[in-house]
Amino acid sequence: MQKIIPSLKIYQNNEPSLEEAQKHVGGYVEGLELDNGDYMIFDEEGLLKNKTLNKEASEFVKMYGRHPHQIVGEAILIKAHARKDWA
Repeated sequence: MQKIIPSLKIYQNNEPSLEEAQKHVGGYVEGLELDNGDYMIFDEEGLLKNKTLNKEASEFVKMYGRHPHQIVGEAILIKAHARKDWA
């Protein structure tokens, strides 16, 4: 069985609806505001579901986050200039 590598979907000019975000991450969403104003969205139960480490998303959080946080599963990054409803 091949291991699926989670991706980081980046929104540069718009942002997803709640429904789109939940569908992409595969569950209830959790958000994390980063120090550079970007916003990371991921499955709040990802660890409980044993989802795979998302290295790209975790690196973003390591660079711009306020605390170390490992992101698992699919993730979304909304660039600061594209944020409207997510806060």
